[in-house]
Amino acid sequence: MSNKEADLIKTIAVLTRKAQRERSARLEAEKLLNQKSRELYFAKQEVEASLSSIQKKSSQDIALIELKSSLELILLEFNQNFLQQPLSNELLQSLMDTLAKLKHIESSQLVFKNKQKTSHQANFSAGTFTQWAPYNKEQAMDCEYSHRQLIVKIGENQHTLGSLYINLSVPNSWLATIEKQLFLFSNMIFAAYQRQALLDKTLAQKTRAEQSERSTKDFVAMINHELRTPLNGLLGNTELMIETRLSDHQEKLLKNMVQSGELLKVIINDLLDISKINAGMLELNEVVFSTLELTKVIQNTFAAQAAEKGLAFDFEIDPKTPENLLGDPDRIKQIFVNLIGNAIKFTDKGKISIKIDWHQSSFRFVISDTGCGIPKEHLANLFDPFIQVNNRSNRLYEGTGLGLTICKLLVNEMLGQIALESKPNKGSSFTVTLPLAITQAQQTSQPTEFSYADFDSLKVLVVEDSHINQTLIKMMLAKFNIPPFMVDNGQEAIDFLSNTEVDIVFMDCRMPVVDGFQATRELRKQNYTNPIIALTAGTTSTEIEQCKQCGMDDIVCKPYKIADLKAILMKWNPLN
Repeated sequence: MSNKEADLIKTIAVLTRKAQRERSARLEAEKLLNQKSRELYFAKQEVEASLSSIQKKSSQDIALIELKSSLELILLEFNQNFLQQPLSNELLQSLMDTLAKLKHIESSQLVFKNKQKTSHQANFSAGTFTQWAPYNKEQAMDCEYSHRQLIVKIGENQHTLGSLYINLSVPNSWLATIEKQLFLFSNMIFAAYQRQALLDKTLAQKTRAEQSERSTKDFVAMINHELRTPLNGLLGNTELMIETRLSDHQEKLLKNMVQSGELLKVIINDLLDISKINAGMLELNEVVFSTLELTKVIQNTFAAQAAEKGLAFDFEIDPKTPENLLGDPDRIKQIFVNLIGNAIKFTDKGKISIKIDWHQSSFRFVISDTGCGIPKEHLANLFDPFIQVNNRSNRLYEGTGLGLTICKLLVNEMLGQIALESKPNKGSSFTVTLPLAITQAQQTSQPTEFSYADFDSLKVLVVEDSHINQTLIKMMLAKFNIPPFMVDNGQEAIDFLSNTEVDIVFMDCRMPVVDGFQATRELRKQNYTNPIIALTAGTTSTEIEQCKQCGMDDIVCKPYKIADLKAILMKWNPLN
């Protein structure tokens, strides 16, 4: 073999090895390429799967956010409704209907445990109910749609009212979030119930208070009539007896009767005043009055009583005191009477001192005594009703213990103040300050001269169901030479006046068959124009106003005296 051939064979061998190496490299490259291609394929599959999962989760999160937002809007709307409206069956049913209309919520239900406790119906439901299993956090599986029922209690502990049920089809991962929202609904319903319960309780208390007030007013009116009617017979008959010829023994007995009757009158007035003030029925009758005339009446009333016990009676009025004030002189006089009466009662020796002046734009009077005084421990509750320093059965001084209470209440009604200073065995001093307005005296007409002949031709009808009071007023009117016509009730009065003409009608207010109010209204409807005067035991402003509203012209309050009838006859005598 030649060298040339040997070189050629050598070259071919080299090229063959090179070709084999390139083929091996190409095979390795193809193998690597196939491997990378598979890896890229699987990576793409994983990316696509992850992207799908992310898209799915994002869609779920958006749906959850939308559901949560819808629940928050409903919560806000109904929270406002519960604040603005009473908690009603309609409002609760509307809440259930609104919840059941939301996407993912199949049905809603509100169940109260005790219908009577909530005063609402026991069950409110909306949507289509299915008995799904309640939500169990331990069994929940994320990213898996399932039918679940969320249950939330309304209230807490022993105050649980019921439960709120929501049936829904959502991923289990949503349930915790939705459950938190339902707790807010539960709290809203419970708060609304508490507000409504408080409102109902307040309204019930208001109704009871109004009923109690009406009952109190009715009781005051009834007891006023029932006490004053027999008292009218007692005091009226004693007044008539005084004018008859009596033996010394009879005069003494009659004097005792008069004193007992007047004492009973004071007690009745005190009890009724307390009842009227507590029932809000007391109204002050503010008029212009003379301070000088008022104090003269007080001085004349008690001077003899103080002298009878051997007590000095000092009465001093400051010259700077205004001559005329605007106020209720009768109630002011009542304060004087109670305080001076107590001073005389509890003073066995020494003096009673009354000082009246004008102090810091107020009418002030100080009533002092040298009596037994009041221990310090009794001062705090002395103005309470029925309180006396000595309430034992062997006490020296009788009384109801209402005088100071009435004084305190009257002073409060007049926006004034009452103060007390007292030392045992040295005496007491009461200071009353009333902020009254200074005014000018009113012009008053001079009273006409009275003559019994003025009543000779007067025709009077008395409408009265009490035979005792019939006899009494008949005897009183006989003092004026008036023989009255008498009937027993309002219907008889209407029938009588349809055929007989009279000048004045005295009409009792409370009678069987037809009372005085109804009878007067009926007469006024029939265009009866002559004076109708109420004979009433009622002294409250309500009853007095009732007399005026039904058409009565004036009022004579029981127990009345001959002087009261005389004043009315002079005022309303159409023959003058």
